[in-house]
Formats: sequence, C-alpha cells, structure tokens
Amino acid sequence: MASWADAPSTATGGSQSELTIREIVKPTVGSRGTVRLHFSNYFGTTPITLGAVHIGKQTTGAGVTDDTPVSFSGAGAVTIPAGGTVTSDTVSLNFSYGDILSITEYVSGSWSSLTAHAQGVNVVTNYVTAANAGNKTEDTAGTSFVYTTFNTFLLDRVDVYGDYKETIAAFGSSTTDGYHSGLDQHMTYPEQLAAALQAAGHDDIAVANVGIYGTTVLGSDATAGVNRFSRDVLSLPNVTTVIDYLGANDLRTDCTTAANLIAGKQNLIAQAHAASLKIYEGITAPSTFCGAQNPDGFGTRFPQGSGEEAERFLLNAWQVSTQSSVVDGVTVQPPTSDGVIDFNAAIVDPTSLSYMLPAFDSGDDIHPNAAGYGAMAKAIPLTFF
Repeated sequence: MASWADAPSTATGGSQSELTIREIVKPTVGSRGTVRLHFSNYFGTTPITLGAVHIGKQTTGAGVTDDTPVSFSGAGAVTIPAGGTVTSDTVSLNFSYGDILSITEYVSGSWSSLTAHAQGVNVVTNYVTAANAGNKTEDTAGTSFVYTTFNTFLLDRVDVYGDYKETIAAFGSSTTDGYHSGLDQHMTYPEQLAAALQAAGHDDIAVANVGIYGTTVLGSDATAGVNRFSRDVLSLPNVTTVIDYLGANDLRTDCTTAANLIAGKQNLIAQAHAASLKIYEGITAPSTFCGAQNPDGFGTRFPQGSGEEAERFLLNAWQVSTQSSVVDGVTVQPPTSDGVIDFNAAIVDPTSLSYMLPAFDSGDDIHPNAAGYGAMAKAIPLTFF
C-alpha cells in the first residue's frame, strides 16, 4: 500500500553531477515492519543512476536516525531508464504514524535535469549537497547537505506491507498539494485527512497525495488530469478510492467553460469506474476569476458571480445534479460519481460566495491556510472509506 506518494510533474534542477539528495516525507500510516521505495524518471530523457539509497527517520533538518541502506535486486545501485521507474527491494524498518522519514539518494554521474515533483514554496524542505560532493548517504548528521529545495527528486512513493485496508488517492492541483499549508508543518488537506482517519482508529487506510501545482483537468500535456490519471492514480498499490479536486485552474487560468470542464470530469469518473475505483467529486471552492486575480489578496474584490466565477457555480450545480441539464447551451448528463465532498461549503464566506472565509484564506484569495485545509479535511465523511 502507498503510505506516502507524490506525482512527478516536471524535469528540473539543471545540469548537475555527483550529488546527494535527502527527501523528507511524512507517511500517512505507520509500517508493519516492511517497506519499499519507488522512483520515477518519467520526464527524463536519459537514464539516471542511483549509486546508493538509504532510508531512516528525520531528527532535525537533514539529520537522520535509524539509517538503513536500500537495495535493488540485491545491488546497492540501480539505473532508472529514461521515462521509466524502479522499485526497491523490501526493507525492514519500523515506524509509527507521525514519524517523519528521510530518504537519501546519491545520484551518480551527470545529467541535464531530474524528474521531480515541484511542490511550490512553503510545503516541505528537502536537502541537497553541493555538486560533485559524491555519495553522502551515510552522513546521518546532515552537515554535507548545504542547500535546500522545495522539489522532491525521483522519489514518488513509499510503500508498506501488512494488514492494511486501502489507499485513498487525493487527486488535484496546488490546493491538494498543499500550497501555503505551512512550511514543514505537514498540514495539507490529505495529511489532515490521514490524521482524522488515525484518530478514528483507521490505522489501515493511507492517503496518497497526487496533487500537482498548477495543473488542470483538460489539456494535451502529460500533467493534465485526463492524461495522468492512469499514471498517478491507477498505479498506486491497493488504491480503492479517488477524491477528485481538480478543475479550479481550468476555470481561473484557462478560462474553460463549465460544459467543457464537465466533459473532462466525466472522463475522470469513467476512468475510475473502469478500474473499479470509487470516485468522489470535490465541490470547487472560490479561487477568483479568469484573468482577474488580484495579486495582493483582499485589496480588490470583484462582483460576485461575474466572469468565470459564474462558470464555477454552473460546475458546482452539475456536481450535485441528479438529472440531465443544459450548461452553456450543452445538454449534459448528471455525474455518475460515488458522491460529493462539499469543500466549497467548508471554506466559503457565506456573505460573499465568491471568496473563502478570511480566517481560512492564506492571503492570495486562492489557497487556504492550514486551518482552511483542516476545514476541508473535516468536510470528508469518513464513512466513505
């Protein structure tokens, strides 16, 4: 089962060579003693060699305890083909829910870029050595890691083995990824959902965060939801359920009509059901308007229901509809999703329906703060799982 996951989103990092990266992750369930790691070179155009990989628990910053080497088919090194993935051998490691793990990768040779999950600023700090520092995987004090980054390179999954029930895939864009949730606070809505499940006694249900900053439902590129659903959701081990909270960027950035976005949503629902997964539609919360975002937050507010915000209202009405309707002049069928999660009601300002409550706003009128992400998590009925 995927105790922790991210979704590769880009090739980045520039030309480098012989460095070591220390990735910090918080699993959403504890281990039963056995784990494995999964790495992706999906966006890579050349093979990438991991010369050594270690896993342990974070102490402070780049510091590590319980450091354990990881092997691949019995070897300490492995080469990930361009566009490919690799899975490690199983590793014996006990950790509890709440422990923060550290995965350290010595990337040997040289490269023009690395496949990464670009999470945006102020989510999780990872650590990097200087170029040509070589293999520093055994540096448990962390003194070799002189740089920080908000990207997660190559690593895209930590799997656990045992008597677990299921993996929930949180599928979305930056609000799912956790932008503005608080640096190293692990307060994204998927992480707060995991905490709620743990508190309810569900230590056998994991939440895999496969949100990607800035992505959309529709589009021709590899990060569009309709194109990456199979890669980022269906590939998760023991996945049974999807929370779809993708689409705000289609409205805000691409000025997509509700009718077109509904077609994309229906595509995602069909892909989930074809794989025998349940899929719950997240009702889209306010995120301002097509081409009219005020970069300074609350300084200027636009007329309620204007512009693309009217399209959001149409989309949200469709998500809870039970019969065919006409949207933007197009007849659409009601969604066949397994239910809805009203993220909008959880954080909307009832006195100004085009904006979230100020107490939940990170300050950009788009992304919630940690409290807002908590309100979103509380809106998810645990009876769904």
